[in-house]
Formats: sequence, C-alpha cells, structure tokens
Amino acid sequence: MKTEFEGRVGPILSLSLWTATLSVLTLGFYRFWMKTRLRRHFWSAVRPDGTPLEYVGKGIEKFTGFLIALVMLALLIGVLALVLVYASYAVFQDEVEAYLVAAVIALPLIYFASYRAKRYVYARTRWRGIRFGLEPAAGKYAMVAMGHLFLTVITLGFLWPRMTFKLEKFRTDRTFFGDQRLHQGGKWTGLAKSFLPTLMCLWLAFGMIAYMTFQQVTTTAKNNSFLEETETLQMIAFTPLLLLVGLFFYLRYRVVALRYLANHKTAGGVGMISRLSFPRILGINIGGYLLTNICTGLAMLVVGAAASGILILFYPGLADFGIFASGAVREGTAGDGDGLPSTGLTVAFALFLYMATLLFFSVFRQTFVLFPTWRHYANTLSLTGGEHLAQIKQRDRDHAGQAEGMAEAFDLGAAI
Repeated sequence: MKTEFEGRVGPILSLSLWTATLSVLTLGFYRFWMKTRLRRHFWSAVRPDGTPLEYVGKGIEKFTGFLIALVMLALLIGVLALVLVYASYAVFQDEVEAYLVAAVIALPLIYFASYRAKRYVYARTRWRGIRFGLEPAAGKYAMVAMGHLFLTVITLGFLWPRMTFKLEKFRTDRTFFGDQRLHQGGKWTGLAKSFLPTLMCLWLAFGMIAYMTFQQVTTTAKNNSFLEETETLQMIAFTPLLLLVGLFFYLRYRVVALRYLANHKTAGGVGMISRLSFPRILGINIGGYLLTNICTGLAMLVVGAAASGILILFYPGLADFGIFASGAVREGTAGDGDGLPSTGLTVAFALFLYMATLLFFSVFRQTFVLFPTWRHYANTLSLTGGEHLAQIKQRDRDHAGQAEGMAEAFDLGAAI
C-alpha cells in the first residue's frame, strides 16, 4: 500500500503566515492553537493507502499543560538553583560549578519531556479511525537515555548508533496502533557503518585540537614559540573544515538511520518499506533554507520600509534616515532627540522587528523546508500486509494529561 501526499504550497503558506501573525500579535499565546492547526493540515495531507491521517488534539490542551508544567518547573528549578548556588559558593566560592550541575540535572528532564510530548501526539493521532498510543514510561525512558548517553561519552561517541537504536526501540516497543503493539526489529550494528565517517571526522578534529593544545603547553613550559606558524594556521583552518564534513556525514547518518529503523518496524503482520533518499533530503534543505533566508530578507525589507514611513510621519526628525529610519531606531542610533523617538519606544520597536523576523523565518521554513520534506517522506513510504489491518481493533482513549506542556516549557515543541 503506497502513501500519497495531497498538500500544496499555497495553502500551507497562507496558513503559516496567518497563524504566525496571530502568535506575534498575542505575544506567543496563540502558538498552541497555531501548532494544532498546522498539525491537522500536515496530518491530513499524508494518506497511506489513500486514507488520510487525523490529528484530533486541541490548542487548549497544550496551553493548560504548558501552564501546569511551567509552574512545576519554576518551583523545581527555582529551589534547585538556590540550593546549588549556595552549595557552590560554600565549597568553591564560585557559582560556575552550580551551573554545570544544573545542566547535567536538566538533561534527564529534557528526555522526560520529549517522551511525554510524543505520547500526547500519538494519543491524538488516528488512521482509519483507529487511535495510536504510547505507554506511560517517561521516567524510565529518561533514565535509559542517560545510561546510553553515559556509555556514548565514555566510548568517545562510538556507541552513538547503539543509543539511537535502543531509544527508538524503547519508544516503538511501547507504541500501539489500536490494540496492536508495534515492534522495532533489526540491530544497532546496522547503523554503525553509516555513522563511521562522522566518527572518524570527529576523532580527527578533536585529535588535532588536543595535539595543538599539548604542543602549546609543552612549548610554553620551555619558553619556546608555539608550533611553526604555517603548521598552526594549517591545522586551525583544517579543523573547522573537518567538522563541517563531519556534519555532512551526520546528516546522511540521520536519513540512513530513519530509513533503516522504518524498514524494521512491524505491527503484527503489517510492515513498512521506506525509500528515503539522502541526496533528495539534502537538496530540499539546502534549497529550502536558501529560499527561506532570501524571502525572509525581502519580507523584512518591505516591513522595514513601511515601518520607516510610519515612523517619519510621527517623528519628522527621522526623515534624514529615509527608508532606513526603522533600522536606525532598532539599532539605537536615533533616539531621545528633538523630533526623535524615546529610548523606550526604540526598545519596543526593536523587539517588534525581531519578532517579525522570527515570524517570517518560521513561515517560509514551514513552506520551503518542512513541507517538501514531509512530502518526500510520505511519497517514499509504503505499507505491507494490508490484509492484517482488519484484525486490529480500537483502543481506549489515552487522556495524556498535561499534553506537551513540559516540552513547550523547554522549548522542545517548536516543530510540529
């Protein structure tokens, strides 16, 4: 059974622009409803065997969950921060150690939040009228993730593919479609080969950094000059290039891993076949982000020119700046003079332009990056064993309390 994608650029552009504008005008409060409307649009465009997915979540669920999570996190992090800062000053006479400990403590909370967010999304997703579901195991998932992260760190990244596979298996084996439990097959070693180029680039880059640091320490102790200047410049220039190549291979690994994991997922007799193409995904991202930045720049040029005209009407002293009046106000080079805006208005206007930039970037990213990526994912996905779907029965509704509140509080829920 092939999957189709029935979306068009025009509707998603207008929907993204309208909902993002409302989010800015409401100082971000509308973003919970914005995400709901976008999800419904994207979900309905994905149609396995011609039947669209359904998203039945509500904006108010996300909003109330966010408020609850925000209060809980404020109390938890506030009390914890006070204790850590006090202990850090008492022992080390500095607060840096407290921040490091707080960062380590925040990691499991992030994994905890991401699992709860997935649980809510699955609980509000349907296909052929059948609900998806994810078992409540966020706490255990966070501990398992921290264990795999520790192993990855002490092996200098060698076990990253194992972490990828094990965490995906943890989630998949607790996922249901109706009364049918999903299963993640395969082995983590199936991902190791695609991760090897990334690992080699990272090891080489960090090895060069360690070598330069060691040479600097040893030669400084001997009151000699650091490495030969040409050798130093070569290594300094080559290291960022090596990291950039490593990033390229990591992006390829992400696509290969997603394809491998999808091809080894089953739900009873139903399976998946993914034909994701890394060159296609890479082209979508390069072209999409290029278009996104160009369109964002052009949109802000129009907004800036219009804003300049309005400012000049109220503050004639800005006439000398012409169409760049809004830029002068934003940068603070025009303020508190005769016929010029006050400092308070300058700050408010700079904030407005900043939020407008984020608005347009989000809108064009949805249109030129996310939309074609979803389309490629859908068009390269097929299901097998369709005759077994009739045996799958409905599952009880999962309320998934607090929705994605904690993920939103950590700003993990920005993408749909």
